[in-house]
Amino acid sequence: MKYHTVLIDPPWNEIGGGRIHRGADRHYNLIKTPEIISLCQEVLKDRLEENCHCYLWVTNNHPPDGLETLEALGFRYIPNLVWVKDRFGLGQYYRGKHELLLFGVKGVLPYKDKTQTTVIHAKRRLHSQKPDEQYQKIEAISYPPYLELFARYEWPGWDNWGNEIQNIGKRKNHSKK
Repeated sequence: MKYHTVLIDPPWNEIGGGRIHRGADRHYNLIKTPEIISLCQEVLKDRLEENCHCYLWVTNNHPPDGLETLEALGFRYIPNLVWVKDRFGLGQYYRGKHELLLFGVKGVLPYKDKTQTTVIHAKRRLHSQKPDEQYQKIEAISYPPYLELFARYEWPGWDNWGNEIQNIGKRKNHSKK
């Protein structure tokens, strides 16, 4: 099957401000950007339509890596979306209260809905668990079939790839479609 839309939430190589493991490295193995690119290229090879959309989550430390990844996968960056959380998390200099979702296009694939905004307001949940609202936002603009890489949960109507996938029925506080 070939996909019109791919959502990617890679385990960016976050390095903290000290010896104590307080961030992502406590929860899963982190991957450096060249390895993320290589892995995505391998998984996506011959699986994307000529005209398709890509959504790529980046942490506040990794926008340049995200842009590099989009380009390496053949997408041109358009805008970003921002997830504004209900409370702040870790950070140096500034404590993070948002995450960025970069959006890229390969070829020409029009969007479905012209009323969507670039902001998602949603509660912060488990470490790295993105808001369910991302799926509604993406499905309002982009076309199926949908694929999620580095997925942690199954989502109805989406194919998922990742070593942490759990059945959506076991997830707490999920929105119904």
